[in-house]
Amino acid sequence: MECQYNYVQKHIKLNSINDKINLFFFGDVHRDTESCDVERWNKFRKEARNTDNSYFVCMGDPNDFASSKEKKIINNSDLHDTSRVKFDKMAMKDIDDFCDEISFMKGRMLGFLEGNHSWIFMDGKKSDEILAERMDTQYLGWLCAYTLVLELQGRYCAIHMALCHGRAGGKRAGSSINQVEDMKLHIFAGMDIYVMAHDHNRGAWPTVTLLPVRGRFWTIKQKQQWLCRSGTFKKGYVPGTSGYEIGGLMRPSDIGVLQLQIGLDRTHKDSKDTVHANIKAII
Repeated sequence: MECQYNYVQKHIKLNSINDKINLFFFGDVHRDTESCDVERWNKFRKEARNTDNSYFVCMGDPNDFASSKEKKIINNSDLHDTSRVKFDKMAMKDIDDFCDEISFMKGRMLGFLEGNHSWIFMDGKKSDEILAERMDTQYLGWLCAYTLVLELQGRYCAIHMALCHGRAGGKRAGSSINQVEDMKLHIFAGMDIYVMAHDHNRGAWPTVTLLPVRGRFWTIKQKQQWLCRSGTFKKGYVPGTSGYEIGGLMRPSDIGVLQLQIGLDRTHKDSKDTVHANIKAII
């Protein structure tokens, strides 16, 4: 699997200091599998559709086309082109169905990350790229630095995010978030929000760091940062079924999405009127 990195910026205008955006991170839906929790997926879609100022990021694996290992086997096999065409048609049908289900997100979708269950078509295009095109949004790659600029009456606040489909973090609760924190420690030190998917855990952990800030004079200021996992809609441990999570004695899936509510606070100091982000997590 080739892991692509991208940088994206998005501008959103707020009309009032009381306005907030609701940013939903959803992924690992695995919608085309029997183990997808369709009832709770539909409940999320209904609630998201009815939420004001909602925006969305797909964190990868909306469908379960093939794992990285399975794609390697397929690519190394001597399949006839007609067989590959059949696989492509199956994958395209899943893409069509998923786009129909999330059609209400069009115009408010911030992008699609690539997961480890994406499909690569015969023409070289990836399923996540096609999903992004269909939804008129950005293909984010596997790892993305994303700057969300909120504007309020001519004042601007940049919210910097590090987004990655991710990798498994181990069986213990702390191991999962440690993988997210690695992005902060080794790659993107000063972001506001860090989000990973993949291990089917869900949560948001606030942490605080000190950073140098330049104004009229240099100073050191405290900065809150959020370390997050975005959940899943793939059920595990259903009686009478089998799965890799059972064989690996992994923790049960945390069904649902990550929601961050972002507003702006205004401060007036030294004859300057500024705004800064106020971020709250809803799990």
